[in-house]
Amino acid sequence: MLLIDDLLALPFRGFLGVFRKIQEMVDRELTDEGYIQEQLLEIQLRYEMDEIGEAEYAQQAAEWEAKLNAVRQAEEEAGSMADESAPGSGVTAGVDAVAEKPRAA
Repeated sequence: MLLIDDLLALPFRGFLGVFRKIQEMVDRELTDEGYIQEQLLEIQLRYEMDEIGEAEYAQQAAEWEAKLNAVRQAEEEAGSMADESAPGSGVTAGVDAVAEKPRAA
């Protein structure tokens, strides 16, 4: 029975593999700074070789530069949040300093 179950589940596993690969590609396009820079260079090369016009180059370059700026900003925000939560950064974990009042003798 296990062999039959595996054979019946095989198409679904294939679809899951395809969907995982698509998700990896989307994540790479949205968050990988190196990939975005490669795309900018490719667009520039295509423009210099007259494969695309100036208007198309400007549009595509603006889109990829916006993505690159968004990735850099997200990395910067993530880095600053990590710095704030690091131990010894001067940020207290919700504990207020309370000064002791001297007791009357």
